[in-house]
Amino acid sequence: MMNMRFQFRIVATAALLIGGNASLMAQEETGTGDEVKSVEIRVVEEYQAQVRSAQKISEQPSFSDTTSEKLPVSVRINPKAMSLDFAPEAIPAIRLGRVKLPKLPTQSVSVGGGNYASSYASFILSSPRSKKNVWGVRALHQGALSGVSDVDYLRQPQYENEVLADFQRATKSYNFKTQALLKADYISYYGALTPLTVVPDSTPGAWQQQYGLSQQWLRTTNPTSKVKFAYRSGGVSYKYTAAGMATSEHLAKTQHRFEIYADEQDISLDLGYQFASVNSWADSSAAAYHNFTIAPYTSGKKGILSYEFGLNFTGTQTSGLGIDRFEYYVYPKVNLQAELLKRTLAVYGGWDGTAKQNTLESMITQVPFLSMNQEYRLSGSNKGYVGMQGALAGKLQYRVEGSLTTMNDALMFQRDSLLMLSEVNGQQIAALQAVYAENVVKTGVRGELNLPLKHFVASTYAELNNYSGDAFLGQEGRVLGAMVDYSINELSIGANLRYVGGRYNSSDYTLYPLEDYMDLSARVDYKINENLSVSLRGYNLLNQRYMMWQGYGVRGTRGMFVLNYQF
Repeated sequence: MMNMRFQFRIVATAALLIGGNASLMAQEETGTGDEVKSVEIRVVEEYQAQVRSAQKISEQPSFSDTTSEKLPVSVRINPKAMSLDFAPEAIPAIRLGRVKLPKLPTQSVSVGGGNYASSYASFILSSPRSKKNVWGVRALHQGALSGVSDVDYLRQPQYENEVLADFQRATKSYNFKTQALLKADYISYYGALTPLTVVPDSTPGAWQQQYGLSQQWLRTTNPTSKVKFAYRSGGVSYKYTAAGMATSEHLAKTQHRFEIYADEQDISLDLGYQFASVNSWADSSAAAYHNFTIAPYTSGKKGILSYEFGLNFTGTQTSGLGIDRFEYYVYPKVNLQAELLKRTLAVYGGWDGTAKQNTLESMITQVPFLSMNQEYRLSGSNKGYVGMQGALAGKLQYRVEGSLTTMNDALMFQRDSLLMLSEVNGQQIAALQAVYAENVVKTGVRGELNLPLKHFVASTYAELNNYSGDAFLGQEGRVLGAMVDYSINELSIGANLRYVGGRYNSSDYTLYPLEDYMDLSARVDYKINENLSVSLRGYNLLNQRYMMWQGYGVRGTRGMFVLNYQF
């Protein structure tokens, strides 16, 4: 699951309030009112719809891609690596009312397995395409042995189970989206060297459960020219998280967008509120977090210059921890780009700041092996950057960027190397603790190359970073990556390579060093017929042995075979 959060990037966008991989239709109006451009289904994190034409062609359920020939296979990759997201081709352009759309498969079943006792199962049931209402239900299971195969480490089962229901309704003036989530994951605290007297079955584990409900709405009609102020979109959500170890959280959010129509410039205003109540085994009473967001901004284009100006205010009032506190960030939002040579050279720069209120739900999404005894602070990041991008010979695309980022209360996950096991709610377990680096300055330069051809896509990037200020366990000084993808007829092949160096390494953590690593993953997909396809996935093909976090090593080479059937 992705973190539950609100994102608003364009006027006609309402954010997903419950996370999850989403495949949505982005619809664009040509201006005639009778035609639309190609309708695409993309793996995105935002709900997108054209302001006046969203209701003309409704979306499929946001979590499934039923228009593509090959079904997506999503398997969590440990450790961090470039993800192999499935990118389906666009539906050809259509003329409403004159061309009959093809019938789409609405059900799909996927089952798979591999080494490390890996298991995968997915079932999707959804409604046919409709102009007004669509719905769907997805059930997903993933499992594997945690830990590594070396005799020094324990190998215990780890499971992810999820049911997500989705309903969308389009009216004359609004689009509505409702989602319900049930999630139950089992994690194993395997990250400690095994004493001779300990058997694998004694490794502590915990069930982590989440229950969520969200409602979103988007106005799809434009106000008259006489209106100076309008409400565009909004939503509310609630999620309950039981993280195990006698720790739980109630999390509620609401977010709204308003538009102000000035004589020469339109202004968007985002208002948000988030409430979290956390009960922990380590605290005698519940802690309450009230988070507020106010973000006005405007954007436009004058000549070759595209611009965005705004302000972001985010603050959190905390109570219930003995000493109440209020912390906040005020960041500018300045983004500029000028296209000097058409499709060849564009220069850009800006000063952009963001803030995030950390929650129990967001933390266990990143690292589930926590001690459940941590603060939930407001983290801020303030970034200044300059760069250029464009295309070289043919279709070769490039981007070069330099940046200076200041991070305050940067979240990181720490392990005490002097004490392999920590006492958590009366148990001795190998737990990580969420801590914060108060002030970190990151200076970096990044370069990218991308070559998209008809049947072949290749891209590579390099990133060099320097860190100063407080010690930051999440640092990555050197990052190199490459991706290739080849598709022709029924066959599709892809591979990813990632190298990370310059990780945090200190004499204080000699027992659990965060060493450099190189990770290679690959996939092969083959379509047997219109309904049946197979997928073969491989992870950590170089069989690297390194730490994701202190004490938690990655699995060795892992393979998985998946059979997909849609009807």
